[in-house]
Amino acid sequence: MNRAEIKMRQVRELSNILALITVLLLGRLIGDNGVTYVIVAMEVYGLMWSVAGRNISDTLGKQLRGRRNKGQQKNAAQMRRSVLIFQLIAGAAGSLLLFLLAETIAGGIFKVQYSTLLIKVLSPMVLLRSVSSVLLGYFQGEGSEFPTMVSDVLRRILILGFGILFSQILSGYGEKVSTLLMQSNFTAMYGGVGFAIAVNLAEILIILFLVVIYRGMCRSDKKSKQDAPFSVAGIFDCIRTLVLGRWPEGVMGILGVLPVLLGILFIDTSVSEETGILEYGVFVGKYLVLCGIVIALLSFITLPVIARIYAGVRREEHKHVKMVFQSGVHIGVVHGIFASVMAAVMGRPFGELLCPENADLLWKMLLEGSSVIAFLSLALYFGRILQTGGKKVLLLGTAGIADVVFIIMALILSTVGKAGIMSLVYGGMISMFVLCVLLGMLSYAQMRTRMDWLNVLLVPLGAGSAAGLTGALLVRLLSPHLNALLIIFLACGIAGIVYWVILLVLRNFKEQELDVILGGRLLGTIGEMLHVY
Repeated sequence: MNRAEIKMRQVRELSNILALITVLLLGRLIGDNGVTYVIVAMEVYGLMWSVAGRNISDTLGKQLRGRRNKGQQKNAAQMRRSVLIFQLIAGAAGSLLLFLLAETIAGGIFKVQYSTLLIKVLSPMVLLRSVSSVLLGYFQGEGSEFPTMVSDVLRRILILGFGILFSQILSGYGEKVSTLLMQSNFTAMYGGVGFAIAVNLAEILIILFLVVIYRGMCRSDKKSKQDAPFSVAGIFDCIRTLVLGRWPEGVMGILGVLPVLLGILFIDTSVSEETGILEYGVFVGKYLVLCGIVIALLSFITLPVIARIYAGVRREEHKHVKMVFQSGVHIGVVHGIFASVMAAVMGRPFGELLCPENADLLWKMLLEGSSVIAFLSLALYFGRILQTGGKKVLLLGTAGIADVVFIIMALILSTVGKAGIMSLVYGGMISMFVLCVLLGMLSYAQMRTRMDWLNVLLVPLGAGSAAGLTGALLVRLLSPHLNALLIIFLACGIAGIVYWVILLVLRNFKEQELDVILGGRLLGTIGEMLHVY
């Protein structure tokens, strides 16, 4: 994993944050029930995309680079043509299946009838994404990551802009339909349809952008195709190589989509179906989105550590690799504990800011389920370590175990425990804890090192407790006088100062960790002022 790949992954994390912010804004436009309709449709599309073409661009890029490095230009051209034909067929079949089965999936399986139209509108995305992924794979095969990074960010910006525009336009039409039929849910449904149209339009514009770049690169590539002393592989050989290369990522995509999608089956309908859908919208559109934004930021921070580990492995500097690995775990734990504590403490202000009508529910979710931030962010770090070591099968196995744990716990808590929507929060928290522990054990076994429980875990937990008490006290004192947004900034800022000062005074960081950690130089300067370093 070189610097270019790290930059690309960091850009992807930032684009993921932009996508999550889009969901928050969408919730303000179409309500929590509308978010449920959209999320069900998007997750169904995500499931189909995982089967039809997930990770095509990265897999195709690697295979094209391998052929070009060996001078097999004609083989590379044949690979590109074969994959394009295959993905056009797979994408068209996936889109057709989604369109035909939309009513069965939405109304029959997930009991969310208002998602039917959204799934139909989103169905062309499987084909559109197949085309854009093949084009991106070609660029990556040429050694250019720039189109991939630009398209990731541009796609999110276009969806944000068009999504807000079309959702507002079609929400107005849906309001008229709702008034005519005396059913308020049509307003949210048509607002979601506007968002689905925006997703399709954004992908079409991305394809046009990529085609322009592709035509320019093809002109400079014509001469190189003439020099190829190797035999050209057949179309079926190319497709078989592609499928074998991408299947782990496809399975991982399915395992990632299933928990959120199956969560709709555990909605508590004892009160009413409409209430269950609203609560699920808060769970997915507020709780998961807030946690996801923080996790993406933490992943952004730890990515440079992964690059140092990968470089050390290539140079066979095993002692250095172990030290950097431990530093990465320490950094992940320190940030994860603080983020989880602050999310729990700031649950009430976040609820008042994002969904005043369901503030108590969001507050309860964050208060009791914010530890998922620390568990999942650390699990992602361990997962990247194992992926770097080529342990893809182990990753799939642990992800599958985590999904099974989530399903079992959510089922027990929703039926026996009568926990309602909180069964998804508790089930997700337990499954992420299991995933974190399993991946951590495997990562430490691969690195052949042991956990430093005192410095890595116990000291940050103590400092996190002090920061949490500080934040809770500030929230209570400031609530009568300031609005929610100011309370969040002030309380998190002051609690953060308390947290980091405690860690510095206790010399919890090694000097080499300050070189990697975000803001490490500032912390080092403060440590020198306090005569700690």
